[in-house]
Amino acid sequence: MKRVICILLFFGAVSAVQLTLPFPSGTGVFSVSAADEHDDVLQAIKRGELMTYAKIKRIAEAKLQGVVVGQKLRRTNRGWQYDLRIRRKDGKVMVAIVDARTGEIVATR
Repeated sequence: MKRVICILLFFGAVSAVQLTLPFPSGTGVFSVSAADEHDDVLQAIKRGELMTYAKIKRIAEAKLQGVVVGQKLRRTNRGWQYDLRIRRKDGKVMVAIVDARTGEIVATR
């Protein structure tokens, strides 16, 4: 048995959970879901359901006049969205939520 300590973050509260997994040491249990998610993204790009990160980055940098310094792609109930951290020319960092299918900036803060 392999013991794993998981640090969980729920709404700002951090808690640690100890799990005992019946998997042999070195088994990539968590990489399976990441690989599946990666395949989902590639298939969605091929189907035209979302733009590539490079296109979204160019659109966001042009519209918001800054440089993308961080990104995250996530699936929501409204479809795929990119969460981008953008450093503006004045040095301030903003967060932009961008619709991954259209490149439309949904919200900024």
